[in-house]
Amino acid sequence: MKKSFIFASVLLCSTVALGSSLITNISINETKKDAITVTINVSSNGKPVKGALIRITSTGMPIGSATSDDFGKAMIAIPTYGNQLVQIQVMHSLYKDQKMSDIVLVNGKTFDFILKSKTESVDEITSESEEKINKIEEKTIKSEEKTTQYEKDAEKYAAEKEQSAKTQEQLTKEKADAVRLAEEKNKIAEAKKNEADKKQAEADKKLEEAQQAKELNGTQVSDDAKRREEEAKQRDIEAQERQKVLENSQLQNAKAADEKAKKEAEEAQKGQSKEISDAEKKAKEAEAKAKEEKKATEKKEELAKEKSAKEKSALKEEEKKEEKIAEEKKEAEKEAKEAEKEAKEAEKDIKEAEKDAKEAEKEKAAAAELKEKLAKYDEEQKKIDDTRKEYKKDQKKLDDKIKKGKKLDKLKEEQEKLDEKGKKLDEKQDKLDDKRKKALKKAN
Repeated sequence: MKKSFIFASVLLCSTVALGSSLITNISINETKKDAITVTINVSSNGKPVKGALIRITSTGMPIGSATSDDFGKAMIAIPTYGNQLVQIQVMHSLYKDQKMSDIVLVNGKTFDFILKSKTESVDEITSESEEKINKIEEKTIKSEEKTTQYEKDAEKYAAEKEQSAKTQEQLTKEKADAVRLAEEKNKIAEAKKNEADKKQAEADKKLEEAQQAKELNGTQVSDDAKRREEEAKQRDIEAQERQKVLENSQLQNAKAADEKAKKEAEEAQKGQSKEISDAEKKAKEAEAKAKEEKKATEKKEELAKEKSAKEKSALKEEEKKEEKIAEEKKEAEKEAKEAEKEAKEAEKDIKEAEKDAKEAEKEKAAAAELKEKLAKYDEEQKKIDDTRKEYKKDQKKLDDKIKKGKKLDKLKEEQEKLDEKGKKLDEKQDKLDDKRKKALKKAN
């Protein structure tokens, strides 16, 4: 590919040199003019600016125009340039215009422009609105937390009030029941603890098997993805070199390019202005909604607070009546709670063991499913690789034609068709790689 580029460059230089020689015989003082390409980078606050109109003028006439892309970059090709002084202008409806005057262009040189914004960006508007809403929501959450606490207090006071109304006879009966329950729960806790230990051991074994299967599948996919990424980069480099050879064979119409760039810039800037307007509208609506929710929550908090106060007052009245509590009941309840606590710990251990066992089974099944999917994706990869080989053969034939430097206009059309074929092939490869990534992510 590099040889093709060098050959075309030599051919072009030879043509220019011959033309220059003939012109010298007629007029020795005429300035030599060459085709050049310069790059313009447009940014603001460290971010690229899309849709900026860029014009290069000489004595007031445009000799090159373009619109900045998503990365804030524009490459402008000037078919004939004689080292004269030029002016570079960068214009965007959302930013202040910038320009460089009395500049001598150099082929391949990059010019950087940093624009100052006339208004806030969509991100800034959204960020400010989110800050306001977050503050309102923080207050709303605190109010909701207070409401919940007041409701819990009211329930607690009501329950304690009901408990205070029980008679001494009921307390004695509850003590006897608590002693019996404690003994039963001690037996249950011991049995469940043994069961939990057994299930935990089984779960650990299954989890280890699933982890080994997952790690084996992940290594293979990572290596294949790196190889395909390197191949894709090489194809991009070759495509860029071919494009340079084809573009050097044509002269661009500066006036038509300027009008086209102007229309593209207007369309891009119109969309950006609408995005800012929509963002401001959404921000105001979101803030208004958050404020309404805050008011409703504060009202609910006030009602809950009043209810809690009433319940607390009623509880205090009941507590005055209930000053004698049986100590025997307290001891029995304490023993029952200890036994219940041990039983709950054993139940918790059983659930953890069962959970680990299920996770291990799930990991094992996921590893098997991943292996099956990867095998299927490998078949798809083989089809893509076979198609890629045919594509490379066609590209090699076309490269041989380009090296001859003849009928480049026609060859450019053929190259565009072949590039489209390569692009579709890359899209298939990207989709397949995404499937692999999703499968691995799901397995993890």
